[in-house]
Amino acid sequence: MPRPDPEAEIIDSWKELSRFLSRDVRTLQRWERTRGLPVRRMPGGAKPGVYALKSELEAWRRSRRIHPASSEDAAAAPSTPPSVAVLPFLNLAGDKEDQYFADGLADEIITALSGLPGLRVTARTSSFAFRGKEQDIREVGRRLNARAVVEGSVRRSGSRVRVTAQLVETSEGYHLWSERFDRELTDVFAIQDDITRAIVNALRVRLTRAVPLARPQTKNAEAYHLWLKGRYHTLRQTPNEILRSRELFAQAIALDPAFGRAHLGLAESWWEGAVLGLDRPREAVAIGRQSVLKALEIDDTLGEAHAMLGVYLGVHDFDWVAAERAFRRGLELSPASPQVRTRYAAWLLEPNLRLEEARTELESALEFDPLSPVVHAYLGHHLIFRRNFRLAGEEFQLAIELDPGYWVAHALLAGSYMFQGLFDQSIAICEKVLEAIGPNPMLMGAAALVRAILGDRQ
Repeated sequence: MPRPDPEAEIIDSWKELSRFLSRDVRTLQRWERTRGLPVRRMPGGAKPGVYALKSELEAWRRSRRIHPASSEDAAAAPSTPPSVAVLPFLNLAGDKEDQYFADGLADEIITALSGLPGLRVTARTSSFAFRGKEQDIREVGRRLNARAVVEGSVRRSGSRVRVTAQLVETSEGYHLWSERFDRELTDVFAIQDDITRAIVNALRVRLTRAVPLARPQTKNAEAYHLWLKGRYHTLRQTPNEILRSRELFAQAIALDPAFGRAHLGLAESWWEGAVLGLDRPREAVAIGRQSVLKALEIDDTLGEAHAMLGVYLGVHDFDWVAAERAFRRGLELSPASPQVRTRYAAWLLEPNLRLEEARTELESALEFDPLSPVVHAYLGHHLIFRRNFRLAGEEFQLAIELDPGYWVAHALLAGSYMFQGLFDQSIAICEKVLEAIGPNPMLMGAAALVRAILGDRQ
């Protein structure tokens, strides 16, 4: 009987590991940090090499129920489903205020595409990480795990808008489709629908149902633009931006009380206000709960609204059974939404100590949104629950690299330092963030705690 070849047991590069486990390198490096992927380091050089043993990888992947890549499996498995990323549209208008419209158009196209079975769509945060950067389209495709990307530009002039869009294949960089649209601003939903249909046709996606029209959430153009502005400010995450978004959502609702997504935006802003110490929690929760219930009364198909209701039902009411139903409905309606998955993990699974399930949801969120500083911050927060403070700090640092202005990641990094006994570093970060965003009860409390530990009672 021939002896097994010892060298055939060894995988000696991230590239070969990626091929063996059928995952991209970035995912594997994250799994090494967070899930104990058995990778070993070879000393020497500025960038030490890595290797792994197939037997250990097999045991690890069986324990994690992760399917490996093999020649037999590859032959039997269906072809990789089409995948696409929508990059932020360029704002060609002179007024920077129009950036919200360009971002909103790209965001709406992502939402429309995400609802199509048979198509994998990169989430907004990761796609928008390439804003203002000159990138090789092949590198963009590799980092986002996307076979094609949508690029475009927007120019508003009075009541008219011109949108150009193109679909580019990422492996070779050739164009699959391009078109220009000159329309009235009131036709923005028709533009979204035209672009969505063209992308599906160009990728030849096999769908189980017809491509739906982009369903207008409101017939009031001014209310829609106020909502776009509100969402633009919400995603910037600072306390002042959250409060500004709340004003804009309220203005949109005043113009169209039946605008469900504006009510959802209001519910989210009040929850953020309660968590971050911007509002009195009792008042914020009462207003937020009514807002999300109104959103669902208007449109029961909003997956993010069901998830937001789950947050209120669980964390505030401690009605975990009802909260679970709400989150499950949210996942059913919006399975590709990183927001639904992160909220499910952070506001239901973790409080109930279902930590393995929480990690699975966060890993799934990262599959859809690999460059999201928010999702990486959630993962770091999860690692604090597991008392792995050093790895939590690494996730927070990665979130900061992705978005240096994301103050929540800085604040959580200060917390991970505190748990490691690195009090000087912790207090320095707290004070730096307070200087940047102004007085904040959560951060001031954290800074006071660290000073008390250091003996500085004054």
